[in-house]
Amino acid sequence: MKNIQPLFGRDFYLINNQSLIMKRTYSLVLLLSLSILFGCNSGTDSANSKDQHTNAEKNGLYFDYSIDGKEISLDTTDILTSYNEFSATDREFKIFAGKDGGPNLVLTLTADLSQPSSTANGSATAGDKISQGSVSLQNYPTKGFTFNSYDFLLNPKPAVIPDAIVITKSEKVGEVARILTGTINVIVRGGENKQNDPAIKDYVVKGKFRIKHEFKGIKF
Repeated sequence: MKNIQPLFGRDFYLINNQSLIMKRTYSLVLLLSLSILFGCNSGTDSANSKDQHTNAEKNGLYFDYSIDGKEISLDTTDILTSYNEFSATDREFKIFAGKDGGPNLVLTLTADLSQPSSTANGSATAGDKISQGSVSLQNYPTKGFTFNSYDFLLNPKPAVIPDAIVITKSEKVGEVARILTGTINVIVRGGENKQNDPAIKDYVVKGKFRIKHEFKGIKF
C-alpha cells in the first residue's frame, strides 16, 4: 500500500490558495451572471413601464379645468354625457362634469360632433339651445350659485364670442362610442347682482378634456 503523506508548509498553502482563488472566481462569475440577469429584467420592466405610460397618455381620458386659475381635475366617473337629435341640423350634446355636491360644469354643444367643431359662448336668438350660454358653472364658489356664459335677456345683449368650446378631435369607437377631445375658454357672467355680493362675479373658465360618449340609441 502506498503511503499517503500529510501536507505541510508550502504544499498545503498552495492547495488552499488555489481553492480560495477558485471560490473567488466562481463568486465573481455568479455575481456577473446575476447582474446581467437583473439588468435585463430591469431594462424590460423599464421598457414595459414606459410603454404603459405612453399607452395611458395615448388612450387616457381626462377632464381638467380651472376657475380663475384654480385647477380642478375630474375622474372619468364624474363625467356624464347625453345626446339628442331633433333633425339633421338640430342637435344637442351635453357634458355634465363634476362631483355630487361640488362645483359642476355643464357644457352644451350644438355643432356636428362627428368632426372637429366650435361652439360660441351663447346665442342672441331666443329659444336657441345656447341662448343661456354654452357653459354653465354651478355650485361655485358655494352650493346654489350658477353662472352662465351668456344671457340673451340682457339689454344690451352681450357679444357672442366664438370658440368657447372647441372640439379638436372626434374619434368613433366602432359602433359603440365616440371619443371627443377639446378645449374650453370662456367667461361665465355674474349678471346684474354682482355688485351686491363679492361671490357673484365674472369667472374665467379654461380647460381641456378627452371624454368618451357611449352611444345609447342615436349615433353620430
